Amino acid sequence: MPSTFLSSPIGKKMGMALTGLILYGFLVGHLLGNLLLLKDDGGRSFNAYSDFLINHPLLIPAEIFLVVVFALHLFLAISVTRDNRRARPVGYQTTQSVGGRSFASHTMIYSGVVILVFLVLHLKTFKYGDKPSGLYDLVLATFQQTGYLIWYAVAMLVLGFHLWHAFHSAFQTLSIRSDKIKSLGLVLCLVLALGFGFLPVYVGVLK
Repeated sequence: MPSTFLSSPIGKKMGMALTGLILYGFLVGHLLGNLLLLKDDGGRSFNAYSDFLINHPLLIPAEIFLVVVFALHLFLAISVTRDNRRARPVGYQTTQSVGGRSFASHTMIYSGVVILVFLVLHLKTFKYGDKPSGLYDLVLATFQQTGYLIWYAVAMLVLGFHLWHAFHSAFQTLSIRSDKIKSLGLVLCLVLALGFGFLPVYVGVLK
């Protein structure tokens, strides 16, 4: 039974790995779309891309799917963290993870909380924000705010650490281990974190 499997330690970790990789794929696609902000056409291409997504018939099913995946990933992450803490003697301060210890692995639950807060604010600002002239103008106005720009950059740094450990850890949980996976994970986390981090600087400061 799926519910029984997901309640087991290995099931929780595999579920967290699979949902994490799905979210990883979403981030790659999201960054590719956001690269249209770099196009020097007054935001026409970015607004056209935004309108395409908003009016796409599969938008709502896709959003529901992503919400379910994210909620399941969050639930499993909390559950695995609680299980790990219960299994350790009191006072044991070091987080042990598959593949060894690192700052990123030790702080996964905390970086996850920062990402959750960022996601809520991000959706509130851009998905549900007022955009009478199109999403591009809202993005431009938002990233010209120094406080938001700094917060965004810090959140992307945290995201990078989270993704760095998450990628190769997910594959290790799925019994796929290789140095190439680690290298690919490092490249992807750098591309995503630096890519998302550069866009607001370019739009709000350099453009």
